[in-house]
Amino acid sequence: MFQRSIVLLLTITVVMFTFAGTALAVSGAGAIALEFPIGARYNGLGEAGTALSQDATSIWWNPAGLAFAGDNYNGQAHAMHSKLVPDLADDITLSWVGYTSRMGTGNFGTGLTYLSMGDQVATNDAGEVIGNFTSYMFALTTAYGTRVSENLGVGFGVKYYRDKLAPDEVLQDGTGGTGSTYAFDAGLLWKIPAMKMNVAVAVANLGKAIKHVDDAQSDPLPRKITFGVARSLFYTDATSLLFVADYLIPLMDWNEDQDDYGFAPDFDESEWGAGFEWGYDKSLFLRIGYKKGTGQIEDMTWGLGLDLGKWVGQDILFGYAAIPQAKGLAKVNRFSIGYNF
Repeated sequence: MFQRSIVLLLTITVVMFTFAGTALAVSGAGAIALEFPIGARYNGLGEAGTALSQDATSIWWNPAGLAFAGDNYNGQAHAMHSKLVPDLADDITLSWVGYTSRMGTGNFGTGLTYLSMGDQVATNDAGEVIGNFTSYMFALTTAYGTRVSENLGVGFGVKYYRDKLAPDEVLQDGTGGTGSTYAFDAGLLWKIPAMKMNVAVAVANLGKAIKHVDDAQSDPLPRKITFGVARSLFYTDATSLLFVADYLIPLMDWNEDQDDYGFAPDFDESEWGAGFEWGYDKSLFLRIGYKKGTGQIEDMTWGLGLDLGKWVGQDILFGYAAIPQAKGLAKVNRFSIGYNF
């Protein structure tokens, strides 16, 4: 019996890279589950949060943000969920859960990204159904951030990534359906109180390429360096206004001599995002931003947030964001919930 070929893997990958928003950020990379920004707040702000995130989502944005995560609470649990291509398939979803708590002189965090690529049907060359399976990717990250001075934080993270695009037994070659690797993150976050501003830099996904078949066909991780700024424009007990911006440069430029991606900045594939957050009574937050990515990703983002702390006596946080996909497709909705303890 001739079983389903590697074309299945290519089909899934093309769908994700073509329609799944920020998966286009680092073209040519594997492990696309590592590329989707976490947290509805930052998604609504033009997908910018490198200098702003100082909660459990810092595990994804910038581990240095964990250095300041315990200033207002002992820890946080956070979760986000989103359909990635609702116009095409309801069962392709992104989920993330994270947790942070104080440890020593800083804060420890751990987070899990899970990307479900839906149910698939395996067929042989005659078109006969020979089975069903589910494709998925996940990344488990552990990070730690601490202060090296009153206003300067540093952070580091390590992650394990694994995917299962298809069971080996349904592939023509009988192998190549699963891959795994490790990667590292690091960052700095500097607070400038006199300017009411944060500046930050973070590098992410520094690790070995993902091999499904052999080394020659391995895919590099979506290595990147991101520069961020966040500034409070005004703040009172009644209202506040915040500006945030990120500039991302992939660290995987194509090397013609080696016929492979090298560890170098690719400015042609750089992207940026920026946004404003208006707050009312420290409880209601409206967000708007703009995202300029690669491919056809260029559009407004928006979102809203709700902090129930003043109303129910518990620090429960809700967030919603709408972000662009490729042109011609509806915006993607992302939902977050957090709890400070």
